[in-house]
Amino acid sequence: MPFALVRIDDRLIHGQVVVGWVHAVRPDRIILCNDDVANSEWERDLYLNSYTDADVKIDVMSADEAIAYLKSPAFEKEKVILLVESPKDAWTLIEKGAPITNINVGGMHYKENAKEITSYIFVSEEDIKYLNLFHEKGIKIEARDVPNSKSYDLIERLNKMVRK
Repeated sequence: MPFALVRIDDRLIHGQVVVGWVHAVRPDRIILCNDDVANSEWERDLYLNSYTDADVKIDVMSADEAIAYLKSPAFEKEKVILLVESPKDAWTLIEKGAPITNINVGGMHYKENAKEITSYIFVSEEDIKYLNLFHEKGIKIEARDVPNSKSYDLIERLNKMVRK
């Protein structure tokens, strides 16, 4: 089954995801894919215990674990929200064969030397590199923080910013 949502959000699992997106797309499973979190027992436990809806399973996986799951028959039977922290994390999964065709960018917050695209998206040169790679690969990239807000084509916004 295709992903219900692939989201880049530096906060990973938080209120917008569990209140907004879970109710909008009704997934069976949320996969938080981040190697650092997957290898940190306390962070993994924090995220695994952050949401208690019995109808939605939560997994914290490394990139390799996520790819193994995506190639399994279980993935074909479930509606999945995939959460990654950065465009680089998403690109790692794409390079390993993740069937990603759409990406929602919902939170890349202020960091030094980053350019503001929207009030909730700030991008570094590295981020821009990966966003352009997604675009070249034909992956649709939307900027939208919550389901009921307006969706923007992130590449279009980046291109306007570059022309200024």
